[in-house]
Amino acid sequence: MKPAIPALLPALITLPLLASCQQTDYPPEVEELIEKTLDNMVYVEGGSFMMGDIGYEIPEDEPGGTWVTMEDGRESYRKPFGCSASCYPVHKVTLTGYYINKFETTYGEYDVYTEANGLPLVHEERRGRSPAIQPEKPVYIGVDWYSAQNYCQWLGELTGLEIDLPTEAQWEYAARSRGKPVRFATDNGEMEPGRNYRAHGLGRTFDPDPPGTHPPNPLGLYDMTGNVNEWVRDWYHIRYYEQSPEVDPQGPEYDNLYSTLKVSRGFGLANSDWNANLVFRRLPTDPENDGGGEGFRCAIHSNLDLPTLSDLPVEGINR
Repeated sequence: MKPAIPALLPALITLPLLASCQQTDYPPEVEELIEKTLDNMVYVEGGSFMMGDIGYEIPEDEPGGTWVTMEDGRESYRKPFGCSASCYPVHKVTLTGYYINKFETTYGEYDVYTEANGLPLVHEERRGRSPAIQPEKPVYIGVDWYSAQNYCQWLGELTGLEIDLPTEAQWEYAARSRGKPVRFATDNGEMEPGRNYRAHGLGRTFDPDPPGTHPPNPLGLYDMTGNVNEWVRDWYHIRYYEQSPEVDPQGPEYDNLYSTLKVSRGFGLANSDWNANLVFRRLPTDPENDGGGEGFRCAIHSNLDLPTLSDLPVEGINR
């Protein structure tokens, strides 16, 4: 059963603005988190792209290709990069603009949420002993899908903004820098271990890097290939791409036979071979799983200009 967003401490129940001195009633650590979150949001201009394993263009006389109708209507003869059945068919998606955090959520950020809401620290017994569970490291174990969404929606409740996990389509569009036909969400679309991706053979399979260790993709987003798997908002269905609506798809409805799992994307350290890290790949995951290497980043489901801290909370947002 999905747990409810924890009740906020009394200091957070009402958050009026002190306009006269441009301060807020957020506790200092919460105010710092909100300001940091807004500063790290990257605006993703809306548009259309071909979602799924779009592959690469090849000569028309080369075997193994198929004709694909691209988002602009032109026909392109392409060969898939290679993905599971759930990555097909390639289909057109059109998204409204939105914001997405350039970084994966860290334990330090998540700790602000748990402390503000009277919740236990994630794996408190391993603090100071595990190199993977450090304030500067991305959430990797100990946070299931429900808890990840609760964190994002808690920030939304505090700010009045439509903050939640990104949809699967938003995640892929952003990872591919507004839908470019690339294999990996790196600065050049390729994986170059030791430069734009963790060097192989470091003996740290389950010890993620601090977010932002390697160069971002052209949109300015870090670690959307590798580091940790990332929860997205959608339920998983292996054949969803066959029926996905074109405009702002939200994923299938929950179904106790076919859609009981959530989607995670990005593929982390346990899936660090090149094929596993294809930006198109979809990983169906139990939403209650909190030990399988799942992290997350939040998105703002709005194309409006972001307010400044002194303008928060925003009134009149329908969440």
